[in-house]
Amino acid sequence: MAFGNGTDIHDILPVYTDGTGLLAEGPPKVGQFVLTVTPEFGHPLQLFDAQRANQATHDGASGTIRTIDDKVDFKPKSRLPIFKLNLGECEELLAVRAKARPCVVLATAEGIPDQNLPKGDQGIARPAFQRGSFLVAPAYSVSTPSQRRAMTVTIAARAECLVYPQLVFLPRSGGYIKNDSVVRLDRAFWTTLSPPSETYKLSLTPERMGILHGQLQVLRGLEPDQEYLDLVSLVRDELAPEHAQHLA
Repeated sequence: MAFGNGTDIHDILPVYTDGTGLLAEGPPKVGQFVLTVTPEFGHPLQLFDAQRANQATHDGASGTIRTIDDKVDFKPKSRLPIFKLNLGECEELLAVRAKARPCVVLATAEGIPDQNLPKGDQGIARPAFQRGSFLVAPAYSVSTPSQRRAMTVTIAARAECLVYPQLVFLPRSGGYIKNDSVVRLDRAFWTTLSPPSETYKLSLTPERMGILHGQLQVLRGLEPDQEYLDLVSLVRDELAPEHAQHLA
């Protein structure tokens, strides 16, 4: 969208950096994009009710995918142990769809090295704390005439105009963000970036991260600063004519 003097709003508020200083190896930075497995938690949740396939082996399992029954699930059960699943008492297997999606990194937490763990606890604590974790928010492609999606064109247009604080519009970006997409801050999750994961040499600009920070403030129930409010007003005013049909 161009300003009256011919300047495009994306020139004033660029979305992506040019990749300078970003690495495809090692831990990603806040604002950088990664491709990682993203769970799709449905509502209501479903679980895989696993049972040992036979009494002669601990390895085989069979079961049924069903809706969670709060009267019996996640409570002590009388069932034969399945060695490979290693389910503890009151533990269940969730049946969750997942897809590798581009995600933007919102926060990072380093692992805790052995020397910083309590002495004598390293053996039992190491597996739980040795890896770094990353808070990421997944991106979803916008609907097209040939492929209808829940992320409709109208929702994407409103996201670009900063109508929804939980949504961040992403324009296509070369080989990384292949389609116009929308990041869902309300679907953010912590991950250790287990394989298959990939770090992109792509990041949001400081300007866009500033807007995103304001959105997170709103989602936390905090009062955003005036700079964020001014940017929201600027973006909406400049994009309103282009997206008028979607803002009605």
